[in-house]
Formats: sequence, C-alpha cells, structure tokens
Amino acid sequence: MQEVERFFGNLFSGIINRFKYSAMDTADRKMRETIDDQIEQRRQKPKPKDQEDRE
Repeated sequence: MQEVERFFGNLFSGIINRFKYSAMDTADRKMRETIDDQIEQRRQKPKPKDQEDRE
C-alpha cells in the first residue's frame, strides 16, 4: 500500500512541478519581453537636448 501511495505521490508531485515550472517560465519570458519592449521604446524616443547643446 505504501508503494502505491509513494507512486501516486511522486506522479502528482511531478505533474504539479511541471505546471509550476511551466508557469514560472511563462512569467519569466513575459517579463523579459516587457523589459525588451520598454528598452526599445526608450531607444526610439528622441532624447532631450542637454544643457551644453543649448549654450
């Protein structure tokens, strides 16, 4: 009986871990895409002129 419980415990633990890490990977990927988009937007914005350029 303990072997059956251990088998199903390991099986469910593996499935839960797979979903958990999949969700973490998705969140990580989304975060990186958001950061990349923000960096790209900042690169595209015209930079304000410095004080030295005005003088």
